[in-house]
Amino acid sequence: MLTVVLLSLLAVPPVEVEVFVPLCDNALIQCGRPPAGAPRALETNLYWGAMYGAERFLSRAPGFKLVSREPGPEGAAVLRELVLERTAAKGERPVRLRLHAYAGDAIDTALEDFLRAAAGASRADLLVWAGHDRLMDREPPRVAAPPGATPRPVVVLACMSEQYFGPVLKTLGASPIALTRTLMAPEAYLLEALASTVARHGPTEPKAMRTALVEAYARYQRISLRSAGSVFSKLPPVGGRAAWRGSSRVEVETVRRATAQRAGRPLP
Repeated sequence: MLTVVLLSLLAVPPVEVEVFVPLCDNALIQCGRPPAGAPRALETNLYWGAMYGAERFLSRAPGFKLVSREPGPEGAAVLRELVLERTAAKGERPVRLRLHAYAGDAIDTALEDFLRAAAGASRADLLVWAGHDRLMDREPPRVAAPPGATPRPVVVLACMSEQYFGPVLKTLGASPIALTRTLMAPEAYLLEALASTVARHGPTEPKAMRTALVEAYARYQRISLRSAGSVFSKLPPVGGRAAWRGSSRVEVETVRRATAQRAGRPLP
């Protein structure tokens, strides 16, 4: 009995990763066949129930076990909350992923929730956005950091997230661990690679994270490592700062105005 108690006290707590997945919506981007882009169809949606969708892929991935699977409240933006745990091998830490499946037609709510979490509303060790880059379509929402909150490390798996999310995350004080430079597919094999990296290296190692994401993307997209490497943001030079961390409020305003002009909206 004493041995069991001691082991429980010495057990390493899991690294907490919170993932925001707005479902693909054919009204915003081309998701493929109609079921893949139905914004509330969990079982068929490209980013959730399809072959490389978050729930279908990760629930079948080796080493992952289902902890809970709960529907969102009636009428809420979150359709389902999924909790998975990656079993730790020797020398690794367990990783717990909490995935929020947002209705694709509620992507603006997902965006605001993610940015608020990045500003410190979440206590997760790492935050992840995996879906359409909504900031390519609209100006950044104004999100205030909670009083006394600690901004979080983040990964944004979305098209050109360095350009669109980078400046916004900078103003919130969040720490980008991995961003992207080009159009890309935010599919769940990247979440599997991310979880494995966190288990081995922790949630804040940009080099290990980038290497794992590049290798996974090359494998599943069947492209060269060089081509896959061009998708993800470059690492900062030794002793330097990442390009996306040098963004300023002026750059945020520039992005905001550019997206407003593309959408044909009047500027405030």
